[in-house]
Amino acid sequence: MTFEDFENYSYFYDLSEEDESPQSSLSIAHMISLSFYSVAFLLGVPGNAIVIWFMGFKWDKSVSTLWFLNLAIADFIFVLFLPFYITYVAMGFHWPFGKWLCKMNSFIALLNMFASVFFLTFISLDRYIRLVHPVFSYKYRTVRNTLILSGIIWMSAAIIGGPALYFRDTATVLDNVTICYNNFHVRFGGVLDFTSARQMCIFAYTVLCKQLA
Repeated sequence: MTFEDFENYSYFYDLSEEDESPQSSLSIAHMISLSFYSVAFLLGVPGNAIVIWFMGFKWDKSVSTLWFLNLAIADFIFVLFLPFYITYVAMGFHWPFGKWLCKMNSFIALLNMFASVFFLTFISLDRYIRLVHPVFSYKYRTVRNTLILSGIIWMSAAIIGGPALYFRDTATVLDNVTICYNNFHVRFGGVLDFTSARQMCIFAYTVLCKQLA
């Protein structure tokens, strides 16, 4: 699921020029999105909860389990907030939950997006270091260092997503429809680019494939 799809209607509205109610019939694409998000919620909550339970409380702590535990926590937090977005789309993009949840819902989406990208990147780098640099791995690849890095990743993701807590707002448009939107009136045309993270993952797995070949 992309953040652009999650936020598309939020950027659509220019409140000074809006002359059409957003509460129109849902398109087939949005009906498919509703089905997809509903399935993601129904499977994601118990699925990630099981992963968190076993990796966090049952299995022995290791570097690998800590990475995937944090990834599961990020996804679990996100899917818990999916019902708000599902309701938003189902009600014709009317936001009935108030300003605070508008801010939190967008913040959680950003937090999950950045945390997931960062953790997947570090999982790739961790595998690369473990196989290509065994001496360095033996010395520095520890549970303690992994916990420290995980904390830094969570703080970084929260800082990057933090502006949503300030800039997200609610407004009432035609027909008493309340929308959740960005109040700085900037429209982004493309998907956020994670070039650096993607390149690191590609590099790590390219080297791993050469080492294993």
